[in-house]
Formats: sequence, structure tokens, C-alpha cells
Amino acid sequence: MIKTSWIINKLEEWAPSCLAEEWDNVGLLLGNDAQLVTKVLVALDATDSVIDEAIQGQFDLIITHHPLIYNPIKRITADNPLGRKLITLLKNGIGLYCAHTNLDKANGGVNDVLFERLDLLRKEPLLETFGESSSLGRVGTLHEKMTLESLAEYVKKALSLSNVRYAGDHSRLIHKVGICAGDANGDRYLKAAYDRGCDVYITGDLRYHGVQEALEMGLCLIDITHYAGEEPIIAAIVSYLNEKAGLENLALKVQATTTNGQVFVSK
Repeated sequence: MIKTSWIINKLEEWAPSCLAEEWDNVGLLLGNDAQLVTKVLVALDATDSVIDEAIQGQFDLIITHHPLIYNPIKRITADNPLGRKLITLLKNGIGLYCAHTNLDKANGGVNDVLFERLDLLRKEPLLETFGESSSLGRVGTLHEKMTLESLAEYVKKALSLSNVRYAGDHSRLIHKVGICAGDANGDRYLKAAYDRGCDVYITGDLRYHGVQEALEMGLCLIDITHYAGEEPIIAAIVSYLNEKAGLENLALKVQATTTNGQVFVSK
């Protein structure tokens, strides 16, 4: 059987926790690194549905992209969502591990998986992180130029979205593309995409005034939602850990959640 520490070591090899942003909270958030593990469930978030799935499926560990715990906790009680989740996990002996901004930056991580899903070429960093040979986001080019409207439709199909929001001249020809999965709509990301000569920047959770400013700079935008931009990493984590366990002939079953965590419903 495998200990939680083996899984932690393998994930650290891929996405070292030292790459995480200063404000982030990654690593083993709940549990014991000596705990024996035979089944692992992978999801973006430790929602009630995901935790229930882990209990019903008798999973020993949940790996998420987003941390369940961000800030210091003063009390753990069942009358608030966070406390209820932690109590439920502890009661059922299920550990919780998180790989967040370290996995965003890592080679083969969240943004590289999105880059591949969109079939972009000539990969470059979007926003290099100070003092590290890593970056948040990626820049690439399309195989051939297409209009913003056509690109929006292409992205919609590539990410299995029911619809997609975009801003800019729908007939503008797009060649160079900046991407950063998740909530990467701040000024520093928009400026980085503009400075690197991108025609369009793709991310999630775009905000009204930020979109206005980007359009004034001449940068088109596509909003793929927070969930859709990061969801492809689930399968990548599953594949990575199953492959590593297979190479060592270890009995470990890693599965993707069946829970759809997309919070927006489109009609």
C-alpha cells in the first residue's frame, strides 16, 4: 500500500510548493502523511458533492486545485460550510491535499494543459514570476489567423462550453494569444498580454471595468469561466499519478470526480 507521503513527493516533483504565490495555501491541508492510501479522488474544489462522492466511493484522499483553507481558522463548528466539511472529512478519515498556484506555474501544469487543449503554437511565458524560472500564464499563436468571432466559437468547442463571452471587434483578425486559467483578470495580467503583443487574452471571471481598459489598449478578451479553464488539469493529475504508481507496480487507484463543478448555468 501507498502512504500519503508518496503522493505528496510525486506531486512535489511536478509542482513544488515553493512555486506557490505568497498568499496561497498548498500542500497537505488535512490528514496524516503516514496514512495508507489506495484510492484518490481528484477535483477542482472540495465541495459538499465531492466530499460525499469520496465518502460513498471509500476514497482515502482528495486532491484539489483550490485550497479549502485560505485563512487562519478560529473555530471549527458544524454550523458553517467550512467547519462542516472539515468535520466530515476528519470523521471519515479522508485527507485533503492542494496544488494551486504552484501547479498553475509548473511545466505541464494548468496553463500548459490549457495551452495544449487550445492547440496553440510557439509557447512563451505570459507573466514571469520574480526570482523563479516559472511563469503565470502562457502566450502562443494560432495555426492560422481567424476572426475574434471565429476564435470564440473555436474556444467554445475546445473547452466544451455551452457559450462563451468575448469583447472586441468580432471581425478583428487574431494571431497571437495570451492565456491564464482561473481568475487572472487583474491589471498585471492584462498589461502583460498587451506588452507581449497579444491580439487576445483568454481567462476567466473578467470584470466590467477591466474589460473596458483592455479594449482601450486594443486588447480583445475571451472569458472561458474560472471552472472551464482549469477543469482539464483534473485528468492530467489523474494520469500523472496513475502512471507513476504503475511504474513502481503500486496498488493505487486515482480517479477524476464525476461532480460537475461549473457554477454558471447557460440557457
